[in-house]
Amino acid sequence: MEEHDPHLLDEAVVLLRGVAAELPENDPTRLAPLWSLKSALQVRYGVYAHPADLDDAVALLRELLAGTPSQHPAVVDARADLADTLLGRFREAGQESDLAEALALYEGGIPGLPNDHPARPGFLAGYADALLARAESAQDAELLDEAIRTAGTAVDSMAKGDHRTPQALCTLGLALRLRFRVRGRTADADAAVTMLRQCAELSIDADPNRPGYFANLGLALADRHAFSGQDEDLDGAIDALRRAVKGLPPESPEQHEAAWCLAAVLKERWDRDGEPTDLDEAIVNARSSIVSGPSGHPGLAVRRWQLGDALFERFELHERREDLDEAVTTLRQASVSAQRSGTPEPAAVNMRLGTVLAERYERYGAEADIGEALELGQAAVAATGDDHPDLPGRVASLGFLLQTSSHRAGRDADLDEAVELLREALRAPLRSPAATAPVSAEAAAAAAAGAGAAAGAEADGAAAPDEEAPDEQEGRNAVTFRLGLALSERFGRRGALADLDSAINAYRTLRDSTPPEHPLHGLASNTLTQLESARAEEI
Repeated sequence: MEEHDPHLLDEAVVLLRGVAAELPENDPTRLAPLWSLKSALQVRYGVYAHPADLDDAVALLRELLAGTPSQHPAVVDARADLADTLLGRFREAGQESDLAEALALYEGGIPGLPNDHPARPGFLAGYADALLARAESAQDAELLDEAIRTAGTAVDSMAKGDHRTPQALCTLGLALRLRFRVRGRTADADAAVTMLRQCAELSIDADPNRPGYFANLGLALADRHAFSGQDEDLDGAIDALRRAVKGLPPESPEQHEAAWCLAAVLKERWDRDGEPTDLDEAIVNARSSIVSGPSGHPGLAVRRWQLGDALFERFELHERREDLDEAVTTLRQASVSAQRSGTPEPAAVNMRLGTVLAERYERYGAEADIGEALELGQAAVAATGDDHPDLPGRVASLGFLLQTSSHRAGRDADLDEAVELLREALRAPLRSPAATAPVSAEAAAAAAAGAGAAAGAEADGAAAPDEEAPDEQEGRNAVTFRLGLALSERFGRRGALADLDSAINAYRTLRDSTPPEHPLHGLASNTLTQLESARAEEI
């Protein structure tokens, strides 16, 4: 253990197995090498994570507990160790029988421990941990309350400097965090952060659990930020998760989970502040978590989808072709993963992939990209039920794809279909943001080249801004922009005044529905001026 040499650890296991095999079962001296063998197997499991080592350690602990006289002081340690190991195996393999046995061991041992027994605080902490696992598994609110009470008792009864305190504080903090997520009580969020911060600060540098404590603190701070919006909580979550990622063993399950959480909070701060270094670091950590994580991870499709989105955002920022190409590749992988797992909805991933492919076509002109994008979009809409809440947004996205496809020679009919689909989308409630391509000044300029116009949607059928929720209005504005763009293009091609008038109405609606500081407000105002000038010339 001092040299961290796994070969010496393997040799120790072999030698201790040999000693145990040579001693008769009734030989009292046999217990000592069994304890050592059990410890060696537990340590080796931490190195290699071979389930057989954990199974052998459980078997040895059962033998030690059965072979130790009931009044012997070691019985308490054997009972606690077996319960802890069974709880650990439950968390690894999910066998409910392990959790049930662990709980029975804790509950059977507590009555025999006087209040002043030195092992009682640690035993209570282990019991609280098992109660928390049962509460999570059974979604039992009463058990969760009991876990919090038991963990609090364990923490209060530990002497100052007790090496078990950080772990007990961790259990208490995790239980409080779970209760906050279930019930939404601010006091639980505050208490969870306090407990987990104390846990991380009290742990020593040599404690292998210390990086995990910082990971838990980071997640609790992120939870509280999501609830209260306090900037310092988001910054604190990033700092804590950075320490976790740095301290956890490379490519361990805990490390790739912490890296993903760090990527998520960095991306959130990028959305808040627009600092490019946060986006860069988020992408690095997201990549790391995907590469180091298991291929069958249930969240792999979501992670690939979100990494693809982050890469596309960076492409919009710096316009580096390699980011756009990697975004396409990553979203294709997300599509495959979603088809296998069903989560997230494959149609949602494919629609996003389609919009990114359409952007690549617009930038670099590969016909194959827009062809694939159109197929993906049509299939996504076809796979979406009539009562699906995302149907309007997907119809709008397909409209954008058809508008982009209409830029190809001989595809004027695609523009007509795009206009109809975008109008259809505006007749239904829209989530925010609508899954269309980004709204940009460049897109407006492209429309202006054809009509002296650029963005909008018709006022017909659009509710007044004060009649809709803010997120509803955001979604409507995005689609309104795209419809105005399509109408402007069609006027530029065919000269129909009805299209020009509809585009003017659309931009007027867009301008009036956005606050002055919103990027779309200025874009709509400028384009409206151009459109009205074009209309005056026609008159």
